[in-house]
Amino acid sequence: MPNGIWRSAATLAVLVLASFGSVSAVAADLTLTGFGTIGYARSDQDFQYLRYIDDRGTFKTDSLVGVQAEAQFDSQWGATVQAVASAPRTRDDGHEAKVRWAFLSFRPDNEWLIRVGRVRPPVFINTQNAEVGVTYEPLRLPAEVYSLSPVYDFDGGAVTKTWALESTELSLDAYWGKTNVKFRFHSQNEPLQPYFPERVTVKGLILSHTSETLLLRGGAHHATVETAGPDLIPETLSPISVPGPPPVGGTLFVPTGFKPQFDFTVLTIGADWRFNGWRLTAEYAQRIVPDVKIAFASKSGYATLARQVGRWTPYITYARLLSDPDVREVYQGINGTPVPLDVQAGPPFVPANAHRLLTDGISVYDQYSTMLGVSYAFSATSKLKFEWMRTKVGLASSLVDGEVHNKAFNVFSASYSVAF
Repeated sequence: MPNGIWRSAATLAVLVLASFGSVSAVAADLTLTGFGTIGYARSDQDFQYLRYIDDRGTFKTDSLVGVQAEAQFDSQWGATVQAVASAPRTRDDGHEAKVRWAFLSFRPDNEWLIRVGRVRPPVFINTQNAEVGVTYEPLRLPAEVYSLSPVYDFDGGAVTKTWALESTELSLDAYWGKTNVKFRFHSQNEPLQPYFPERVTVKGLILSHTSETLLLRGGAHHATVETAGPDLIPETLSPISVPGPPPVGGTLFVPTGFKPQFDFTVLTIGADWRFNGWRLTAEYAQRIVPDVKIAFASKSGYATLARQVGRWTPYITYARLLSDPDVREVYQGINGTPVPLDVQAGPPFVPANAHRLLTDGISVYDQYSTMLGVSYAFSATSKLKFEWMRTKVGLASSLVDGEVHNKAFNVFSASYSVAF
C-alpha cells in the first residue's frame, strides 16, 4: 500500500482515539474495529478513468484503510466515530484522512433510532458499507450509480422508524443535513482538473423492506446546491448569431441565467435477492434538475448476478449511465460548433477553443460497463477479488478525463479486503 495511505492511516487512528479518549471512562462498552482494502487497477488507455485509472496502473482508486469506534453508554445512548484514509475527495494528488461518521445515537426502544452529527443515510444498498470491501462481492461498486454524489456523509440528523412484521422488517429513514464539497469538472484538454467549492443541503426519505432472502429499498431525496465561492452557476449556454457567412460568422454560445444556487431531486430504487447460492442485486437512480440545463440530470442503473461456489463467487455486472436528452443536446450542439472568426479577430476577442472550454462545464454522461469478476473468501473478514471491466463511452462521460468519444476501453483490477 502506498506510503501516503499509511501516513494517513496513522492520522485517522489518532483522530478516532482522540475523539473517544474523553468518553471511554464513562462508556459502558467501547468497541474498536477496522477495515481496509489494497487494490490495483490498470486500463489499456492513456486517459484517466475515475480520476486515476490509466495504462500506468494505480493503487489510489480502490485502496483505503478505516477505523471505527463505537461507545455504548447504556441501553439507549451511544456514539460512533469512523475515519477513513484514502485518495482525497477534494483534489487529485496525495492522500487524506477524514472523519466520515461522527454521531450521537439515541434508541428509546426497538422501534426508534435517532442520530445527530455526521451521518450517512442508506441511499443505496451498499452506501453505508461502501468502504468495507468484504461485505459485497464486486471488486468495485458500479460508478455509473454510486458516483451520483461526490459524498454521502452529511452534518445533520437522521431518524429511523422500524416495524417488526411476522417474518420481515419495514423501516423508514428520514434525514436532513449539510456539507461542503468540491465538485470536480472534467476537462477535455487541460491536464489539471478544476474543483469548485459548493455547499449542499440535503433531505430525504428512504423506505426499506427486509426479509431473510430479500431487501427492497426506495428513496426520494432533495438537494440544494449553493456556490461557496465567487462563481455563479449558469442555467444554460445560449446561442448568439454572429453576422456573416461561416467561418467568419455563425453561432457563438455564451453562459446565461446565472444563479447562486439550484435544486435537484434524486429518486432511487433497488433490490437484493438471495436464493440457493445465487444473488441478484439491481439498483436504479434518476437525477432530476429542472432549472439548470447543463447540470447532471441523468438516469442510471445496474444489475449484478453472482453465484457462490464454495469459497469462490463469480459475478457479472452490467451498468448504464446516461444524461437526459436536453443535456446531451446542449453538449453536442456546442462541442460541434466552431467559434466564428469575426469574434476571434475583433472585440470581444473570443479564443478559438471557447466552445470547447464551455463544454467542460457540462456534466454529460453516456457510458455503459460490463464487469466480469470473481471473489475468494478466505474467511468472513478476508476476501480476494479479481475483475475485468469493459466500458464504452458514447457521446462523452464526465467520469473520463480527456476528449474521449465513441471509444471502448478495458480495466483490469485486483484487490484484497479485510475487516478486523
